[in-house]
Amino acid sequence: MMLFDPEFAAAGLRGLSVALFVGGVVYVMERTRPFIGGIVLALPIVVGPSYFFLNLQQDADFMRQAIVVALGMIGAVLCFLTAYIRLIGRQAAPVALLGALLAWLLAALIVRYLPPELPWMLGFALAAALLAWLANRGVVQLAGNGSSSKPSPGYDVALRGLCAGLLVALVTLLANRLGPLGSGLLATFPVALTVVCLFLLRRFDRFTARAALASTQIGLSSHAAFFITLLALPGLAAGWRFAAASLASAAWAAGLALARRRG
Repeated sequence: MMLFDPEFAAAGLRGLSVALFVGGVVYVMERTRPFIGGIVLALPIVVGPSYFFLNLQQDADFMRQAIVVALGMIGAVLCFLTAYIRLIGRQAAPVALLGALLAWLLAALIVRYLPPELPWMLGFALAAALLAWLANRGVVQLAGNGSSSKPSPGYDVALRGLCAGLLVALVTLLANRLGPLGSGLLATFPVALTVVCLFLLRRFDRFTARAALASTQIGLSSHAAFFITLLALPGLAAGWRFAAASLASAAWAAGLALARRRG
């Protein structure tokens, strides 16, 4: 009997990382400007642990295909955010979230039936980015400083993180049974975004919430930096490979924040 199961370890670690991540994002978004909070929300802290453990369990061909599909799924997440940002201005939060999840599902189905090759996946992601830009021009400038009038109590932040962590652990266990395409699709499901969207309007007005999520759309380019670095360094050991990808993603996000500050 195995005392250590990598699959369950991957699910547990990813769940823990999401729990901490969601709590940290709520903390940052309640104490800083919407743009910075949105950029932090877009970092691949949720996706990273899943792909690290997949890399330990799977061969190079499996990983390459899963990473290529994940690049296409950036477009699906952009569709999720575009729908939510548009709907939240006119609909109640649960209705807006349902519409956003349907948009993600439609986009994920498109990715599912596209050829699993890099040009197709990047092309879809870029098309979704163009759609997001056209749909939400000017939204980032809608809010002021974005600070919450009264920060959430610790138990509230912990509960949000726990909900996200449990859901992510389940998604990870399912993804590992569905092959590279299923892993690429489910491992990039916007679990943390879904949880944050559920609670966002409890702490912020609609203008600030929309501004933060529009910033998240811009910040999702840090996911592209993460996955492209993984593709570019197939020969490195898993630890070094993911360290390099994480560093590239963080550097890209920091560059976005700096460019915004100077602009």
